[in-house]
Amino acid sequence: MLTRRNLLKTLGGAAALAAHSQLAAAIPHLAWEKPIGLESYTVRDLFAKDPEGTLKQVAAIGYKEVEFSPSLEPARMMSCLRDAGLIAPSSYVDSPKSLDAWKKIIDLTRNYKLRYIVVGDNPRIDADAWKHRAELYNQCGKLAQDAGMQFCYHAHYNEYAQTNGTSGYDIMLTHCDPKLLQMEMDVFWATYAGIDPLHYWRLHPGRFPLLHVKDLYKDVAVNPHEDPPPNGPNPFAPVGQGKIDWARLFAHAGEAGTKHIFVEQDVCNMPPLEAIKTSFDYLKNLRLG
Repeated sequence: MLTRRNLLKTLGGAAALAAHSQLAAAIPHLAWEKPIGLESYTVRDLFAKDPEGTLKQVAAIGYKEVEFSPSLEPARMMSCLRDAGLIAPSSYVDSPKSLDAWKKIIDLTRNYKLRYIVVGDNPRIDADAWKHRAELYNQCGKLAQDAGMQFCYHAHYNEYAQTNGTSGYDIMLTHCDPKLLQMEMDVFWATYAGIDPLHYWRLHPGRFPLLHVKDLYKDVAVNPHEDPPPNGPNPFAPVGQGKIDWARLFAHAGEAGTKHIFVEQDVCNMPPLEAIKTSFDYLKNLRLG
């Protein structure tokens, strides 16, 4: 029976619950609550000399995942990962030039037990060539899917360049089946090319399961049509040390469909292990709200 007293208790409970919800919403929460990964290219020189030791040092910093290129044969790579307590959701491999070449890559990478297989080569080609690529990528994506992997593309900057009123990036996103080709967006290179990642995340929600995370130094001038000059200032900064608004981006990572992030720094102004620790410490403490 709903008495006056019970009604007041119910209303009071509802008010307390609402106040608790408002308080919880006001408390900053972690921008990225999932494991933080590393693209092994960042520590490539160390890895080449001592794969086992390097992965253990990466894990000691706090990283839980890595993305790698298949330079080690599968049994040894899997052993290195297991001994370091790391997992590898994805691998970055050569971009396929033909379906036959891709079949060989699939035969190799299936032995690494990957969830994602990523390609990218930053080509300067016209719209027609991109459309031919899109046709090939649909076929590559189907072969990857049949092997239990998701095919992804990693863009640099030429993919965003305008060609016949569109871009290679737009052609891939519109001409490829979303189930067969998804994207690993490199936030640095998108920013370098003058692209706001949110533009694409909103146009193609859920299409970006992987992110490469590195920063762009604030005082470095960039040319979105050329690689950074080797004799110029290094534009690659540890995460949180540059101009990219990471809180803004991570607030929309769910919309993008992001499931894994990989810190990457092509060139470091400090020892690579120190640089990746700087990035890790920033990301593990970054909060929203």
